[in-house]
Amino acid sequence: MKKTKVDPIRETILTILVKIDSKQGYINILLSKLLDKKKLSTRDAAFITEISYGVVRNRNKLDWALSQFSTKALSETAGLIRNILRMGVYQLFFLDKVPDYAVCNESVQLAKKYGNPGIVKFVNGVLRNIIRNKENIRWPDKEKDTALYISTIYSHHLQIVERWLKRFGFADTVKICKANNRIPTLVIRTNTLKLSRSDLKGILERENISVREGLFTEEALHVKGLPNVTKFPAYREGLFQIQDEASILVSHLLDPSPGELVIDVCSAPGGKTTHLAQLMTNKGSILAMDSNKSRLIMVKNNCRRLGIDIVKIRQNNGTILAEKYLKAADKVLIDVPCTGLGVIRRKPDLRWQTYDAKRFEQLTELQGKILDIASNYLKIGGKLVYSTCSTEPEENEEAVSRFLEKHPDFELEDLSKFIKERKLPVYKSGQQNQNKFIQILPGLSNSDLDLDGFFMAKMIRKG
Repeated sequence: MKKTKVDPIRETILTILVKIDSKQGYINILLSKLLDKKKLSTRDAAFITEISYGVVRNRNKLDWALSQFSTKALSETAGLIRNILRMGVYQLFFLDKVPDYAVCNESVQLAKKYGNPGIVKFVNGVLRNIIRNKENIRWPDKEKDTALYISTIYSHHLQIVERWLKRFGFADTVKICKANNRIPTLVIRTNTLKLSRSDLKGILERENISVREGLFTEEALHVKGLPNVTKFPAYREGLFQIQDEASILVSHLLDPSPGELVIDVCSAPGGKTTHLAQLMTNKGSILAMDSNKSRLIMVKNNCRRLGIDIVKIRQNNGTILAEKYLKAADKVLIDVPCTGLGVIRRKPDLRWQTYDAKRFEQLTELQGKILDIASNYLKIGGKLVYSTCSTEPEENEEAVSRFLEKHPDFELEDLSKFIKERKLPVYKSGQQNQNKFIQILPGLSNSDLDLDGFFMAKMIRKG
């Protein structure tokens, strides 16, 4: 029997998409492991990244289009075939550089390998029908079903869109969705323990990598043309860490000093932990806690690569008090687990999780417990920063307000000076304490800037 030949690059993409579809991993982790393992050209790595992210990012729109031409529901189609179709439609809609006939042929070859003759005929028929009728697809009615329209056209979970429509209205919800659909640049944080930002910029530019300096932090560089970061010599030598500027701001807000004891309560994989060590010039002590042992190993590995030796790791559930450290820390960082709705431009698979009331109740309860427990580690006069990569008030300002009601010995710091000095594009909701919270909201506070969505608040423990 003649073996079906398929394009190995497209087959690799299919494997990634099926794993994501069946919840076997997150796209950023799956791609990172794959690119680290396989010997791929820069062009092939970029193609795999573009289509993998593109399909996940635009899933609702692709599925709606497929439903117009499929004789059976996509939910009843095997995962492999469903994702062959999604890959095909994504290329037809978004990649002009790939001819329509090539998209169809490559998709049919994959179907031949993973399906029977009936499946091959089905895939061929659906894609050819879409090619002929791309301009005639009936999308949801914007006036009659606004939420479904936005959810489909901009590919966001309907539950998210419904939340944002109530909070922001139509125009601003669309702005947020559009911002989330822009492909973000890679941002790296210079390891200032080893070199300056200008020196790192020069190293990258000599490798023909496009680089521009960040606008809000003195260590950030935005880079293009570096698809396989972990294999790049400067990364392996510990000259930089991958970290968005919004995330970098969190450690600057905490503002640790050399010689202090700092506790990072939810530390893995170590981006903020290692930045704290940088700001402390690798002098003092940092206790990096996390409940996940394997992720703590990532913290340890990052510290080793970056040349940091002041970090001690401890496996500890954030909701359980480590009594040894009661009132011991000068500073505490509490970057709690959250929905991640501020970073779905970087992690598009997050947009397909569940965002119902039950999930928010569970998360806010967990966040509240971690904040309550972690506050006990702080000395009198010490300071803590509470942060999330969420856009939602229940996880952010409301969580802080609930904490302050129960803890009158804590007080919010005014952040006006920090915001002004760094020229931060913060979102103003019009509520109380606006100068005591930092909310960066993609599409609204930073429509033209390349920043993830983040929330930060800083508190001091009074005597």
